[in-house]
Amino acid sequence: MNKHQDMIFPIKLTCPNCEKEFEHPEVKSKYIVIERQDRDFCSYFAGINPLFYDIMVCKYCGFAFTRETNIPLSEPEKAIIKTILANWHTDGYQYGGVRTLDMAIKAYNLAIVCQELRNAKDSVKGSLYLRLGWLYRYQGNKVSEEKSLQRALEFMKRAYERESTNELKKELRMIYLLGELSHRMGNEREAIQWLQTVISHKEVKRYPIFERMARSLWQDIREQHKK
Repeated sequence: MNKHQDMIFPIKLTCPNCEKEFEHPEVKSKYIVIERQDRDFCSYFAGINPLFYDIMVCKYCGFAFTRETNIPLSEPEKAIIKTILANWHTDGYQYGGVRTLDMAIKAYNLAIVCQELRNAKDSVKGSLYLRLGWLYRYQGNKVSEEKSLQRALEFMKRAYERESTNELKKELRMIYLLGELSHRMGNEREAIQWLQTVISHKEVKRYPIFERMARSLWQDIREQHKK
């Protein structure tokens, strides 16, 4: 038996696409232990990785979604989804149990296709690409990681420009991430502009962690330029 089998339990969900009920594996919170975290919030876990289970994949139609995107589809959206998922084979359905890294990557890619087809918010797509980038990082696939993070950066920029949020923490996290991802993509000037936006935000003192992280990254960028 897989050592992670006892760390998950099934929850029942209704697919927002085909409306059938299926079981999704949820990770028991007591087994989630973070060992360390990268600057873009990519976490490394001592045991089971809950990131592998963030995507719900319908057993019957193959529609993939997250908690945030668990919203019933309109009939036009269903028609588009049906066309794309027409070749989805339910034989050998594996997403209902313990997931490997490869399975998690496939689930995220499927979720990205589904959410792009239904024209989900840019912030949603940006978040999916960011987490997909982390999965490729676990895998050591630098090329795919960079492509995913570049897409995450593009969607997050659009989200920052077009979407409004009343949550200060989410806003500061997004601005900081825009700086961090710009830095990872090699655009130091843009990275510094975003980091400055965090540091000079009139309410940043309410969440000093973001100010500390922004100052730390900015200092590292300056040190690299001195070398």
